[in-house]
Parts: sequence; C-alpha cells; structure tokens
Amino acid sequence: MTSLRRLPTLAVATLFVSACGDSAPSAGEDIAALREASSAWVADYNANDWDKLGGHFTDDAVMMPPNGSAVVGAAAIAEWERENETGFRIAFDVQDVAVSGDLAYLRGRSCVFIPDGEGGWGVDVGKFLETRRRQPDGRWLMTADAFNSDAAPGTALASECPFADLP
Repeated sequence: MTSLRRLPTLAVATLFVSACGDSAPSAGEDIAALREASSAWVADYNANDWDKLGGHFTDDAVMMPPNGSAVVGAAAIAEWERENETGFRIAFDVQDVAVSGDLAYLRGRSCVFIPDGEGGWGVDVGKFLETRRRQPDGRWLMTADAFNSDAAPGTALASECPFADLP
C-alpha cells in the first residue's frame, strides 16, 4: 500500500523531468556553430588580429605547427602567429566535422597565402585538424590545432589554391 501512495509523487517527478527536457543544441546546430567558429578564426587570421585570434583558443590549448615545437596557451599561440605569420592570409575547405557531447573536431584542406616580397603571393597548400570544446557560454574554443603542408620540404610554393582565391 505504501508503494501505491508514492506513485503520484513518482508520476509528477517524471512529468517534471520530461518537461524540462534536454535543451542541448541538435547535432546540426552544433556543426553549424563549429563551422561558424572556424570561419571567425579565419577572418581574424586574415585581419592579422592576433590578440583576437588568441580568443579562439582555450587557455591550455596546444598548437602543433609543422617542423616546430608545440605552442601551449592562447597567449603564446597568438604571439607565435604574430611572429611567424603576419601578412599571411588563409582559406579553409572544411571537409569533416564531428561532435561528441562537448568535444568536436574539424578536418580539412588549407591554403596559406604567403607574400612573395614582390607584390605577389605563394600558396602553401596543406591540411588542418582542430579539436574544440564547448564552453559553458556555448562557444566552441580550440583545444588543439595541427596543420602542415602537402609539399615536400624544399618544394616551391604553389601559384594558386585549388579551392579558393586570395581572401
């Protein structure tokens, strides 16, 4: 008999919990937000706004540039970009995005447009992999960033990007 008296309480609790529901974004919304976050990173890179670019990374993020040591921390990443890539432009072709809870990755092709010193540009065609973590405020910040060139060391830069014009 005691268990029957608890039934209305259990029913109300179940209704309350189901009414609250999970307000987490759908996978499609997450993927759109991740693509937007990556596009915002590209825009800040192309503006050479290194301080703003650092804001796309978590405080403990790791950037793994080719042929160099890992760079740890948003401020250190922004400084590395300032020292090594001022004047450059970039284009991304995001080919894959996957989300699992508050973790995600984006993978794709990249073209880094590098001034040639004569008013033109050379293009380093390559690839990238970003991991991102959803923050409590909903932003997707980078926790790891790896990128490298398709060209063999010592190879001349390409004259054009296969998927984008100079941004």
